[in-house]
Amino acid sequence: MDKASILADTIKYLKELKERLAILEKPGKKTNVDQSMVVPTKPAICIDEYYASSNENTVTERSANGTATDQSILKVEAKVSGKDMLIRIHCRKHNGLLVKIITEIQSYELFVVNNSVLGFGDSILDITIIAEIGEGYNLSIKGLVKNLCIAALEFMSS
Repeated sequence: MDKASILADTIKYLKELKERLAILEKPGKKTNVDQSMVVPTKPAICIDEYYASSNENTVTERSANGTATDQSILKVEAKVSGKDMLIRIHCRKHNGLLVKIITEIQSYELFVVNNSVLGFGDSILDITIIAEIGEGYNLSIKGLVKNLCIAALEFMSS
């Protein structure tokens, strides 16, 4: 290959990239996430100290005397985009927890479209649920996350 053909191929490739960029940057093709909420939670014995923090990535259970133990990890995240909602839950494995969470979600006029459960290590679950928002849905994202946390904590403590 000579220099002229290399330059010609390069110019042709740059034009193709510019065309692709123009297509991707067209207005109306963008999707924005309307709302998002991540709430690490404490277990039911400390539910009165419920808190929300976007700076913490992990949560540990606090026993009655206030010391941290690694017995219960619970993290709930919800994002809304248009009429769709993405819910992610990171928690300890408990038989029947997925059924409880899906039942709780459906009670708020959210219709589960898809869900997946991935095991992480021997005892951690990562639950991802995609739901469609129904007409009767009237909770804020923070309210939904709080209610899901409470339901999960109650189920895990029983």
